Amino acid sequence: MEFNKIAGAVIGTLLLVMVIGKVGNTLVPVYHPPHDKPGAESSQPTTPESKEPEKPVAELLAAADAKAGESRAKACTSCHTLAKGGANGVGPNLYDIVGRKKGSHAGYSYSDGLKNAGGEWGYEDLYKYIGNPAGTVPGSKMAFRMPSAEQRAQVIAYLRTLSDAPKPLPVVEKKTEAPKPEEKKAEPAKPDEKKPEPAKAEPKPAEAPKPAEAPKAAEPPKAEEPKPAAPAEEKKN
Repeated sequence: MEFNKIAGAVIGTLLLVMVIGKVGNTLVPVYHPPHDKPGAESSQPTTPESKEPEKPVAELLAAADAKAGESRAKACTSCHTLAKGGANGVGPNLYDIVGRKKGSHAGYSYSDGLKNAGGEWGYEDLYKYIGNPAGTVPGSKMAFRMPSAEQRAQVIAYLRTLSDAPKPLPVVEKKTEAPKPEEKKAEPAKPDEKKPEPAKAEPKPAEAPKPAEAPKAAEPPKAEEPKPAAPAEEKKN
């Protein structure tokens, strides 16, 4: 008997839950967004994010404010010292960092990536490294990164001043614009000029046939003038 009561109570509870669920769905219908249906497409067009092309480092540094960079460089002091002759911390001392050979500061234990990087810390290298240390030098110990191009340029402009002989800034290349094609000025529309038609040859009037020449009248024979009669010979006596 006890088992039947328990089983009946459980079954009754399950039935009650099912009924409540059905009634709830009827009163408050569940909304299914269009993209949940197979084959359905969202009516809102998706546009790719537009990203402006990054300016050259030389241009960014030329416009960078070193004073603003000094303020932003405070984030670096949790791992680095900036003063001349300062001790190494979690990272090496950064005085005279611009132009320094990579992985060369005395007394600091560099990662293998920086030991084998080669070259010097030029403006371009510092710019890329601060933006993405691990991506630029695999195995780097530096975890801090600064994504903003403008802020990186400000910090580098300030680090440049931390030197007895600051390195010159890179030269900004002047952009040469291609000459624009000359625009032809639109000539005022001329009234339609009719070309003179060639003069048509006027038909010449037919020449009247010349009258036939009348036959010349036969000239009458000339009358011979009578010769004077010879003098009669005198009769001899």
